[in-house]
Amino acid sequence: MTGLAELFKVLADETRARIVYLLSKEELCVCDIATILGTTVSNVSHHLRVLRTSHLVRFRRDGKQVYYTLDDDHVIHIIREGFDHVNHTTRTDR
Repeated sequence: MTGLAELFKVLADETRARIVYLLSKEELCVCDIATILGTTVSNVSHHLRVLRTSHLVRFRRDGKQVYYTLDDDHVIHIIREGFDHVNHTTRTDR
């Protein structure tokens, strides 16, 4: 259970959740993520480090650029299930 709690703790941060959502759509470099989120490269790098440590994202280098993607399909399923749950809860609360 500790591992599961840690996973949800990492994803509980809104910026990290947004990064994971973006990466569920496509591979992105740090600078593109920062632009989309309207934040600094330094801030994005910090959050990506946390996500990398938790094995949620992986990276590859292409020259000076570093590109990130989700580590595996399990991460995509977790995010999609989370969105489905939130959307279902929102619909039933009306």
